[in-house]
Amino acid sequence: MATSEVAKVYAGALLEIAHEKNAIAKVEEELSFLAELLKNDPDLLRYFSAPGINNDSKKQFVDKVFGGKLSDLMVNFLKVLIDNGRQQDIPDINVAFGELLDIINNRQKIKLISSIKLDADIINRIQKSLEDRFNKNIIIEEEVVPSILGGIIVQVDDLIIDASLKKDLIKLREKLLQSKIRGEVAYED
Repeated sequence: MATSEVAKVYAGALLEIAHEKNAIAKVEEELSFLAELLKNDPDLLRYFSAPGINNDSKKQFVDKVFGGKLSDLMVNFLKVLIDNGRQQDIPDINVAFGELLDIINNRQKIKLISSIKLDADIINRIQKSLEDRFNKNIIIEEEVVPSILGGIIVQVDDLIIDASLKKDLIKLREKLLQSKIRGEVAYED
């Protein structure tokens, strides 16, 4: 997922401050919570983005609702976002923050798509193979898509390794159609 440059800047600043305060894990958890909260509660996002509500009221709301429940660092970060009119960017900032942590921790998230739920042993072998190939710690997100019929598809950022039965059947169909066309042309002469 492509994140905006603005989200990357805020995520970088937040990561730097969290690192200084030795609170990266806490900030990661709280930012993820806020992003999920805004995703699941569109009314809250509308409130934060409403131009008719002044920033001081929004910051008082943050103090009342999140004060004592979130770290002071995160509450202050929310207030900075409100002051700069960037509170709607929290989900993107969360994604950018996670991407920065992945770089720092030498992690790579991949999506593993299969037609059925795979055994843990198979997943571990795939993970080990990908760790050797990319020289990173691999975090696998599994997805079951019955329409691929069999095999697997591995998605790493923009790289897709498609070893699915569906892809093979489509290729076979194309080859058969091409050979049929060639055959008809040969007999028509």
